[in-house]
Amino acid sequence: MDKQYFLELLHKYLNDKATDEEQQFLVKYYDLFSAEADIISLLSDEQREKLKKEISVSIWENIDKHIETDKKTVPLRPWFLRITAAAAIIGICGFGFLFLRHKAGIKPGASYTTHKQKPNLFLVLPDGSRVILSYGSKLSYASSFAGLAKREVYLIGEAFFDIKHDNLKPFVVHAGKVETTVLGTAFDVKAMPGDKTITVTVTRGRVKVSDHNRLLGIIIPNQQITFNKQRSVSTQNSIDARTSTIWTAQGDLYFENVTFGEAAKVLEERFKVKILFTDQLVQSKYFTSTFDKSASLDQALKSICEFNDASYSYDKKKTTITISNKFQTN
Repeated sequence: MDKQYFLELLHKYLNDKATDEEQQFLVKYYDLFSAEADIISLLSDEQREKLKKEISVSIWENIDKHIETDKKTVPLRPWFLRITAAAAIIGICGFGFLFLRHKAGIKPGASYTTHKQKPNLFLVLPDGSRVILSYGSKLSYASSFAGLAKREVYLIGEAFFDIKHDNLKPFVVHAGKVETTVLGTAFDVKAMPGDKTITVTVTRGRVKVSDHNRLLGIIIPNQQITFNKQRSVSTQNSIDARTSTIWTAQGDLYFENVTFGEAAKVLEERFKVKILFTDQLVQSKYFTSTFDKSASLDQALKSICEFNDASYSYDKKKTTITISNKFQTN
Protein backbone atom coordinates (compact mmCIF):
# COMPACT_ATOMS: atom_id res chain seq x y z
CA MET A 1 0.00 0.00 0.00
CA ASP A 2 1.52 3.32 -1.09
CA LYS A 3 1.57 6.05 1.57
CA GLN A 4 1.28 8.90 -0.94
CA TYR A 5 -1.88 7.41 -2.39
CA PHE A 6 -3.30 6.98 1.11
CA LEU A 7 -2.63 10.67 1.80
CA GLU A 8 -4.38 11.68 -1.41
CA LEU A 9 -7.45 9.71 -0.42
CA LEU A 10 -7.30 11.16 3.06
CA HIS A 11 -7.37 14.70 1.67
CA LYS A 12 -10.42 13.78 -0.42
CA TYR A 13 -12.05 12.33 2.69
CA LEU A 14 -11.42 15.52 4.68
CA ASN A 15 -12.99 17.57 1.87
CA ASP A 16 -16.01 15.23 1.63
CA LYS A 17 -15.01 14.21 -1.90
CA ALA A 18 -14.09 10.56 -1.30
CA THR A 19 -16.38 7.97 -2.85
CA ASP A 20 -17.88 5.13 -0.79
CA GLU A 21 -15.26 2.74 -2.17
CA GLU A 22 -12.43 5.13 -1.31
CA GLN A 23 -13.78 5.56 2.22
CA GLN A 24 -13.87 1.77 2.59
CA PHE A 25 -10.27 1.71 1.41
CA LEU A 26 -9.28 4.27 4.06
CA VAL A 27 -11.03 2.24 6.74
CA LYS A 28 -9.18 -0.90 5.65
CA TYR A 29 -5.71 0.66 5.70
CA TYR A 30 -6.01 3.33 8.39
CA ASP A 31 -4.29 1.18 11.01
CA LEU A 32 -1.24 0.77 8.79
CA PHE A 33 -0.64 4.53 8.72
CA SER A 34 -2.23 5.77 11.94
CA ALA A 35 1.16 6.13 13.63
CA GLU A 36 2.59 8.34 10.86
CA ALA A 37 3.08 11.90 12.11
CA ASP A 38 2.12 13.58 8.85
CA ILE A 39 -1.14 11.63 8.76
CA ILE A 40 -2.04 12.19 12.40
CA SER A 41 -1.52 15.93 11.98
CA LEU A 42 -4.17 16.05 9.26
CA LEU A 43 -6.91 14.59 11.42
CA SER A 44 -8.73 16.19 14.30
CA ASP A 45 -9.58 14.09 17.34
CA GLU A 46 -13.16 13.87 16.09
CA GLN A 47 -12.09 12.70 12.64
CA ARG A 48 -9.76 10.07 14.07
CA GLU A 49 -12.54 8.75 16.28
CA LYS A 50 -14.92 8.63 13.32
CA LEU A 51 -12.49 6.53 11.30
CA LYS A 52 -11.86 4.21 14.26
CA LYS A 53 -15.60 3.70 14.72
CA GLU A 54 -16.00 2.89 11.03
CA ILE A 55 -13.18 0.36 11.32
CA SER A 56 -14.87 -1.23 14.33
CA VAL A 57 -18.22 -1.44 12.54
CA SER A 58 -16.54 -2.97 9.49
CA ILE A 59 -14.86 -5.65 11.61
CA TRP A 60 -18.04 -6.64 13.41
CA GLU A 61 -20.06 -6.72 10.20
CA ASN A 62 -17.50 -9.13 8.80
CA ILE A 63 -17.64 -11.33 11.92
CA ASP A 64 -21.45 -11.43 11.84
CA LYS A 65 -21.45 -12.33 8.16
CA HIS A 66 -19.19 -15.35 8.61
CA ILE A 67 -19.94 -16.47 12.16
CA GLU A 68 -21.84 -19.57 10.99
CA THR A 69 -19.16 -20.87 8.63
CA ASP A 70 -15.46 -21.60 8.41
CA LYS A 71 -15.31 -20.06 4.97
CA LYS A 72 -15.09 -16.48 3.78
CA THR A 73 -15.26 -14.75 0.41
CA VAL A 74 -12.61 -12.30 -0.70
CA PRO A 75 -13.90 -10.33 -3.71
CA LEU A 76 -11.81 -8.22 -6.00
CA ARG A 77 -13.55 -4.95 -5.13
CA PRO A 78 -14.48 -2.16 -7.59
CA TRP A 79 -12.09 0.27 -5.87
CA PHE A 80 -9.19 -1.86 -7.05
CA LEU A 81 -9.52 -0.17 -10.44
CA ARG A 82 -9.07 3.24 -8.80
CA ILE A 83 -5.81 2.07 -7.26
CA THR A 84 -4.36 1.57 -10.74
CA ALA A 85 -4.22 5.33 -11.24
CA ALA A 86 -2.18 5.71 -8.07
CA ALA A 87 0.21 3.04 -9.25
CA ALA A 88 0.84 5.03 -12.41
CA ILE A 89 1.56 8.15 -10.29
CA ILE A 90 4.18 6.40 -8.18
CA GLY A 91 5.86 5.12 -11.34
CA ILE A 92 5.57 1.36 -11.52
CA CYS A 93 7.48 1.34 -14.81
CA GLY A 94 4.35 2.55 -16.65
CA PHE A 95 3.03 -0.88 -17.62
CA GLY A 96 0.80 -3.55 -16.22
CA PHE A 97 1.84 -3.89 -12.60
CA LEU A 98 -1.05 -1.78 -11.43
CA PHE A 99 -0.69 -2.14 -7.70
CA LEU A 100 1.78 -3.73 -5.33
CA ARG A 101 1.77 -3.79 -1.58
CA HIS A 102 3.81 -5.61 1.05
CA LYS A 103 2.15 -7.57 3.82
CA ALA A 104 3.42 -9.31 6.91
CA GLY A 105 3.03 -12.80 5.49
CA ILE A 106 -0.78 -13.04 5.65
CA LYS A 107 -1.89 -16.11 3.75
CA PRO A 108 -4.95 -16.26 1.46
CA GLY A 109 -8.40 -16.73 2.99
CA ALA A 110 -10.85 -19.56 2.64
CA SER A 111 -12.65 -18.60 -0.55
CA TYR A 112 -11.89 -16.49 -3.58
CA THR A 113 -14.24 -15.03 -6.15
CA THR A 114 -13.11 -13.32 -9.33
CA HIS A 115 -15.48 -11.06 -11.23
CA LYS A 116 -15.91 -11.05 -14.99
CA GLN A 117 -14.37 -7.62 -15.41
CA LYS A 118 -11.23 -8.68 -13.53
CA PRO A 119 -8.07 -10.55 -14.60
CA ASN A 120 -7.45 -14.20 -13.90
CA LEU A 121 -6.40 -14.75 -10.29
CA PHE A 122 -3.24 -16.55 -9.21
CA LEU A 123 -3.41 -17.85 -5.65
CA VAL A 124 -1.60 -20.29 -3.39
CA LEU A 125 -3.60 -22.73 -1.26
CA PRO A 126 -2.77 -23.52 2.39
CA ASP A 127 -0.79 -26.62 1.37
CA GLY A 128 1.34 -24.73 -1.15
CA SER A 129 -0.60 -25.87 -4.21
CA ARG A 130 -0.92 -23.20 -6.91
CA VAL A 131 -4.11 -22.25 -8.73
CA ILE A 132 -4.96 -19.94 -11.61
CA LEU A 133 -8.66 -19.11 -11.33
CA SER A 134 -10.42 -17.92 -14.47
CA TYR A 135 -12.29 -14.62 -14.14
CA GLY A 136 -15.98 -15.17 -13.38
CA SER A 137 -15.13 -18.30 -11.36
CA LYS A 138 -15.19 -19.18 -7.68
CA LEU A 139 -13.06 -21.52 -5.60
CA SER A 140 -13.91 -22.37 -1.97
CA TYR A 141 -11.74 -24.30 0.46
CA ALA A 142 -10.91 -24.67 4.15
CA SER A 143 -8.57 -22.11 5.67
CA SER A 144 -6.26 -24.99 6.62
CA PHE A 145 -5.94 -28.61 5.50
CA ALA A 146 -4.24 -29.62 8.75
CA GLY A 147 -6.03 -32.48 10.50
CA LEU A 148 -8.16 -33.29 7.43
CA ALA A 149 -8.08 -36.62 5.64
CA LYS A 150 -8.41 -34.91 2.25
CA ARG A 151 -7.57 -31.55 0.73
CA GLU A 152 -10.96 -30.64 -0.73
CA VAL A 153 -11.91 -27.58 -2.79
CA TYR A 154 -15.17 -26.58 -4.50
CA LEU A 155 -15.10 -25.00 -7.95
CA ILE A 156 -17.65 -23.03 -9.95
CA GLY A 157 -16.18 -22.00 -13.30
CA GLU A 158 -12.70 -22.88 -14.53
CA ALA A 159 -9.35 -23.27 -12.80
CA PHE A 160 -5.90 -24.65 -13.50
CA PHE A 161 -4.40 -26.59 -10.58
CA ASP A 162 -0.75 -27.37 -9.89
CA ILE A 163 -0.99 -29.57 -6.81
CA LYS A 164 1.73 -30.09 -4.23
CA HIS A 165 2.37 -33.81 -3.83
CA ASP A 166 1.15 -35.48 -0.62
CA ASN A 167 0.88 -39.28 -0.53
CA LEU A 168 -1.11 -39.22 2.71
CA LYS A 169 -3.65 -36.56 1.77
CA PRO A 170 -5.40 -36.72 -1.64
CA PHE A 171 -6.48 -33.48 -3.28
CA VAL A 172 -10.11 -33.44 -4.45
CA VAL A 173 -11.79 -30.86 -6.67
CA HIS A 174 -15.60 -30.87 -6.48
CA ALA A 175 -17.22 -29.37 -9.57
CA GLY A 176 -20.94 -30.08 -9.74
CA LYS A 177 -21.40 -33.85 -9.89
CA VAL A 178 -17.79 -34.47 -10.85
CA GLU A 179 -14.96 -35.18 -8.41
CA THR A 180 -11.33 -35.01 -9.54
CA THR A 181 -8.84 -36.73 -7.23
CA VAL A 182 -5.05 -36.43 -7.35
CA LEU A 183 -2.00 -36.77 -5.12
CA GLY A 184 0.14 -34.22 -6.93
CA THR A 185 -0.22 -33.14 -10.54
CA ALA A 186 -1.29 -30.34 -12.90
CA PHE A 187 -4.70 -30.24 -14.54
CA ASP A 188 -7.55 -28.01 -15.68
CA VAL A 189 -11.19 -28.26 -14.61
CA LYS A 190 -13.91 -26.40 -16.51
CA ALA A 191 -17.36 -26.41 -14.89
CA MET A 192 -19.18 -23.28 -16.00
CA PRO A 193 -22.72 -22.99 -14.55
CA GLY A 194 -24.41 -22.55 -17.95
CA ASP A 195 -22.47 -25.24 -19.80
CA LYS A 196 -23.90 -28.70 -20.47
CA THR A 197 -20.56 -30.38 -19.80
CA ILE A 198 -17.74 -30.50 -17.27
CA THR A 199 -14.24 -31.17 -18.60
CA VAL A 200 -11.07 -32.30 -16.87
CA THR A 201 -7.77 -32.04 -18.74
CA VAL A 202 -4.37 -33.27 -17.50
CA THR A 203 -1.06 -31.58 -18.30
CA ARG A 204 1.12 -33.52 -15.83
CA GLY A 205 0.67 -36.60 -13.64
CA ARG A 206 -2.43 -38.72 -13.28
CA VAL A 207 -6.02 -37.82 -12.34
CA LYS A 208 -8.99 -39.90 -11.22
CA VAL A 209 -12.37 -38.51 -12.27
CA SER A 210 -15.62 -39.70 -10.65
CA ASP A 211 -19.33 -39.00 -10.68
CA HIS A 212 -20.00 -39.35 -6.96
CA ASN A 213 -19.11 -43.02 -6.34
CA ARG A 214 -18.86 -44.02 -10.03
CA LEU A 215 -15.43 -43.98 -11.66
CA LEU A 216 -15.48 -42.13 -14.98
CA GLY A 217 -11.85 -42.75 -15.79
CA ILE A 218 -8.19 -42.26 -14.95
CA ILE A 219 -6.39 -39.90 -17.30
CA ILE A 220 -2.76 -38.95 -17.93
CA PRO A 221 -1.14 -35.97 -19.70
CA ASN A 222 -2.86 -34.86 -22.91
CA GLN A 223 -6.03 -36.73 -22.04
CA GLN A 224 -9.42 -35.24 -21.25
CA ILE A 225 -12.70 -36.47 -19.76
CA THR A 226 -15.91 -34.67 -20.73
CA PHE A 227 -18.96 -35.28 -18.53
CA ASN A 228 -22.46 -34.48 -19.83
CA LYS A 229 -24.41 -33.08 -16.86
CA GLN A 230 -27.84 -33.75 -18.34
CA ARG A 231 -27.26 -37.34 -19.50
CA SER A 232 -24.74 -38.27 -16.77
CA VAL A 233 -22.41 -39.88 -19.32
CA SER A 234 -18.77 -39.19 -20.06
CA THR A 235 -16.29 -39.53 -22.89
CA GLN A 236 -12.50 -39.76 -22.76
CA ASN A 237 -10.26 -38.38 -25.50
CA SER A 238 -6.62 -37.70 -26.28
CA ILE A 239 -5.96 -33.99 -26.95
CA ASP A 240 -3.21 -31.40 -26.87
CA ALA A 241 -3.61 -30.16 -23.29
CA ARG A 242 -2.14 -26.79 -24.25
CA THR A 243 -5.32 -25.93 -26.15
CA SER A 244 -7.36 -26.27 -22.95
CA THR A 245 -4.95 -24.38 -20.73
CA ILE A 246 -3.91 -21.58 -23.08
CA TRP A 247 -6.14 -19.17 -21.16
CA THR A 248 -3.72 -19.37 -18.22
CA ALA A 249 -0.95 -17.81 -20.32
CA GLN A 250 -3.13 -15.16 -21.93
CA GLY A 251 -4.84 -12.12 -20.50
CA ASP A 252 -4.01 -10.14 -17.36
CA LEU A 253 -3.21 -12.03 -14.18
CA TYR A 254 -3.87 -10.81 -10.65
CA PHE A 255 -1.38 -11.87 -7.96
CA GLU A 256 -2.88 -11.50 -4.49
CA ASN A 257 -0.57 -11.74 -1.49
CA VAL A 258 1.85 -14.23 -3.00
CA THR A 259 5.59 -14.55 -2.48
CA PHE A 260 8.16 -13.57 -5.08
CA GLY A 261 9.09 -17.25 -5.27
CA GLU A 262 5.51 -18.30 -5.99
CA ALA A 263 5.09 -15.62 -8.65
CA ALA A 264 8.38 -16.70 -10.21
CA LYS A 265 6.85 -20.08 -11.04
CA VAL A 266 4.20 -18.36 -13.12
CA LEU A 267 6.82 -16.24 -14.91
CA GLU A 268 8.84 -19.39 -15.62
CA GLU A 269 5.85 -21.00 -17.31
CA ARG A 270 4.83 -17.91 -19.25
CA PHE A 271 8.28 -17.03 -20.56
CA LYS A 272 9.91 -20.49 -20.63
CA VAL A 273 12.83 -19.53 -18.40
CA LYS A 274 14.38 -20.76 -15.16
CA ILE A 275 14.41 -18.36 -12.20
CA LEU A 276 16.88 -18.81 -9.34
CA PHE A 277 17.12 -16.92 -6.05
CA THR A 278 20.32 -16.19 -4.14
CA ASP A 279 18.48 -14.68 -1.17
CA GLN A 280 15.83 -16.53 0.87
CA LEU A 281 14.40 -13.27 2.23
CA VAL A 282 13.72 -11.88 -1.24
CA GLN A 283 12.19 -15.16 -2.36
CA SER A 284 9.77 -15.17 0.59
CA LYS A 285 8.60 -11.55 0.32
CA TYR A 286 4.86 -11.08 -0.25
CA PHE A 287 3.31 -8.66 -2.71
CA THR A 288 0.07 -7.97 -4.58
CA SER A 289 -0.04 -6.87 -8.20
CA THR A 290 -1.75 -7.14 -11.56
CA PHE A 291 0.36 -8.61 -14.34
CA ASP A 292 -0.48 -7.15 -17.76
CA LYS A 293 -0.71 -9.64 -20.63
CA SER A 294 1.37 -7.34 -22.85
CA ALA A 295 4.23 -7.00 -20.35
CA SER A 296 7.60 -8.37 -21.36
CA LEU A 297 9.69 -10.51 -19.06
CA ASP A 298 12.08 -7.60 -18.40
CA GLN A 299 9.21 -5.27 -17.52
CA ALA A 300 7.73 -7.82 -15.15
CA LEU A 301 11.02 -8.49 -13.40
CA LYS A 302 11.92 -4.81 -13.10
CA SER A 303 8.61 -4.02 -11.41
CA ILE A 304 8.60 -6.92 -8.99
CA CYS A 305 12.26 -6.44 -8.13
CA GLU A 306 11.76 -2.73 -7.52
CA PHE A 307 9.08 -3.38 -4.94
CA ASN A 308 10.96 -6.21 -3.28
CA ASP A 309 14.37 -4.52 -3.02
CA ALA A 310 15.83 -7.01 -5.45
CA SER A 311 17.88 -7.04 -8.65
CA TYR A 312 18.20 -9.62 -11.41
CA SER A 313 20.57 -10.83 -14.09
CA TYR A 314 19.47 -12.64 -17.25
CA ASP A 315 21.62 -15.24 -18.99
CA LYS A 316 19.79 -15.45 -22.33
CA LYS A 317 21.93 -18.31 -23.61
CA LYS A 318 20.94 -20.50 -20.67
CA THR A 319 17.50 -18.84 -20.37
CA THR A 320 18.25 -18.48 -16.67
CA ILE A 321 17.41 -15.52 -14.43
CA THR A 322 19.08 -14.96 -11.08
CA ILE A 323 17.30 -12.83 -8.46
CA SER A 324 19.39 -11.24 -5.72
CA ASN A 325 19.00 -8.84 -2.83
CA LYS A 326 19.64 -5.34 -4.18
CA PHE A 327 21.64 -4.44 -1.07
CA GLN A 328 23.63 -7.61 -0.58
CA THR A 329 27.39 -7.29 -0.56
CA ASN A 330 29.76 -9.66 -2.26
